[in-house]
Amino acid sequence: MEVPKLTLLWKYIDYWAEKKPDYPMIRFKKKVITAKEVKENSDQLAKALLDMGVEKGDTIATVIATTPEFIYSYIASSIIGAIIVPMDKEYKTKDFESLIPHTGPKVIITMKKWEKNKIADNLMELKYQFGEIEYITIGEHELGVSLEEIMKNDYSNEEELAKAKKNLDEEDCLMIIWTGGTTGAPKAVELTNKNVIEMSILEFEKINDDFKKVGYDIEEENLKFLVNMPTSHVGGTIELLTTGLIHGLEMIVQASWSPWDTLKAMQKYDIPFMGGVPTMFKILLSIPDLDNYHPKNHLKLVVLSGEKVSADLLRDISDRICENILIGYGSTEAGAEVTFTDLEDEFAKIAEGYIGKPLPGISIKIIDSDGNELPAGEKGEIIVKGAVTSKSYYKMSEKTKNGFTNEEYCKTGDIGYMDEKGGVYISGRIKEIIRVGGYTVFPPEIESLSLEHPKIAIAAALGAPDKIHGEVVWLVVGPELGKKFTEEDKEELMESLRQNLAKFKVPKKIIVYPLDPNDLPITRLGKVDRKRLKKELIE
Repeated sequence: MEVPKLTLLWKYIDYWAEKKPDYPMIRFKKKVITAKEVKENSDQLAKALLDMGVEKGDTIATVIATTPEFIYSYIASSIIGAIIVPMDKEYKTKDFESLIPHTGPKVIITMKKWEKNKIADNLMELKYQFGEIEYITIGEHELGVSLEEIMKNDYSNEEELAKAKKNLDEEDCLMIIWTGGTTGAPKAVELTNKNVIEMSILEFEKINDDFKKVGYDIEEENLKFLVNMPTSHVGGTIELLTTGLIHGLEMIVQASWSPWDTLKAMQKYDIPFMGGVPTMFKILLSIPDLDNYHPKNHLKLVVLSGEKVSADLLRDISDRICENILIGYGSTEAGAEVTFTDLEDEFAKIAEGYIGKPLPGISIKIIDSDGNELPAGEKGEIIVKGAVTSKSYYKMSEKTKNGFTNEEYCKTGDIGYMDEKGGVYISGRIKEIIRVGGYTVFPPEIESLSLEHPKIAIAAALGAPDKIHGEVVWLVVGPELGKKFTEEDKEELMESLRQNLAKFKVPKKIIVYPLDPNDLPITRLGKVDRKRLKKELIE
């Protein structure tokens, strides 16, 4: 697929609007929105934002699900050089109080509500606390002017718009993504046009190469692409949405991820590709009538990222969802994905923590606590550098200083090692390491063994305070949907852990969440929220 190398996001929208004006760039519910209409709507919103006084470098916060309105907001921000700050639709008042003042948005564009979360009402409570901010709401609300209204207005600022477009550079900050904060306070990651575009291109080239290996031609088959992950996460905004915008893919947009909506769309549009975190695939596998959707008849390739996976999970995915599986590794700061496995890699190797080799142009090193590079086979912190890598946190100079090296490598906080062939393995996170006496315990080792139990869907190993050892291991498990985890099952699991783990790694306590895995505190992207879980249990 021939796509020109452009330096700014909005230029790709203009490119596809001219090259294929009538192709359905977005399908959302019953709406079909062409490339030409996406450009026109985005330009109109850009004019409205200029009319509100938004300038290059100003921040625009959004609290919007994955919808066309978010897409227009994203593109419009890029047109005028504003920095978009996508915030999660699940955020409540405390989240807004903590995060909004830091980025100081000139404008907030928001949904009125998401399910039971009354977003606009929550922002209304804080309106005078935040000071001078313009508000745009999707639908009528006293908080601010409606998006529908400003999209109907006539604006006479075409010259100002043209001038704004000329005053942009690929190194300008395009977006700020707040990290999940599962092991510490969230950080505001700055991502430039170059970071975002390079990431989308690199990942697409990798996926396209693997499609060819399995006999699927993206261009010939007119690839349709599901866009259904949170806008507040790099997976949703960069890996899915931006990749679709840059490569002219037909995007099936869904407001949020749902296993049933995903399967229905896969059938309706014959979607060949799906990406997500392991939890999403576990949920799909738990659906009683999964096989009735015949996912293997449609899916040619799936990508898992975000957490270590077991060989059993990979086998189940291969047997019931898709035979061709890739594992990616990355982070908001380092690059959404900086390594990928190959289709030929064995499941047992991946279960050991293998996350593949760096993508082209990505440099990865393993360093010790003093910053010295370690040889192959030795564990240390994984650091990453490339065109996809952020260089700073927004208005967080101390975190920037501590989070990046003088050579502009991103310090991921992940512990791992490299083999002699340049393959990367991950063992755990520095902040998740449990220190039992003088011993180091990596939670994934305990969790992987626990997940081999047929009744366990989710497992999290935590460090609990101990007067003698400093910390001891507690294991929290969530049972499979519809299954009870009895005292007998608990003892069976404990015996298995005793037989397979060193004594200091064996949990002192196993805690069972009483209902289903959905009761475990998880992040917006399906990872166990260790910080919250530890606070709930230990305090």
